[in-house]
Amino acid sequence: MPSFKFDSLAEFIHMSGHGIYVWSCTAIALVLLTALIVHPLWLRKRQLQKLRQQQAVLAAQLSQHQQENQT
Repeated sequence: MPSFKFDSLAEFIHMSGHGIYVWSCTAIALVLLTALIVHPLWLRKRQLQKLRQQQAVLAAQLSQHQQENQT
């Protein structure tokens, strides 16, 4: 049966003096992985907003053009 290498939570966090390096690398990795997930979603949302704006402008122009042709 596997045994836990550290005797306490404080010892686990300290990791024999290497804790600052281990936990900072873990934090950096989590930030980067989160950015890799969030950034494309943000770009997609922004692009969809731009497309909706363009579509609204084109619809307004078409409507105006049709009104001009009717008169």
